[in-house]
Amino acid sequence: MAVTKVRRVRISARISVSVRDRLTKYCAASGISERSLIENALRQYLEGSSDSALMLRRLDRLQALVGRDHRDLELLSEAFGLYMRSWFLAHSPRVAESKNLRTGEGAYKAFAQHLGERFSAGHRFVDDLPKESMNEEESSEIT
Repeated sequence: MAVTKVRRVRISARISVSVRDRLTKYCAASGISERSLIENALRQYLEGSSDSALMLRRLDRLQALVGRDHRDLELLSEAFGLYMRSWFLAHSPRVAESKNLRTGEGAYKAFAQHLGERFSAGHRFVDDLPKESMNEEESSEIT
């Protein structure tokens, strides 16, 4: 069976002296020919199989996952808000319409207002946790 010879064509390109020097040194140290290195680099570039192309695809997948996590967190936040509203409505005594007394809806609005103010001021729930338990978690993650 006859083996067909791979046809090759000559191309010419001008590159900077510093890149040419690096190419020569790299090929000499690696023991590979300049032609095979250049051909493989061009193939990876054209096929999109280089390390950077793979990293970009992975980052795109991670971005999609972060987007889903953000959506899920928004959904959970809304669900918690609705739960708190219904809890205030169910557990706050209904009082005659008076500007000084709150109904369940008023209590919820006050809760939401207070929560917004704390959040805007930079307060987070994790700030309320005991420092000892947070230090234990951080040290267990490091080891």
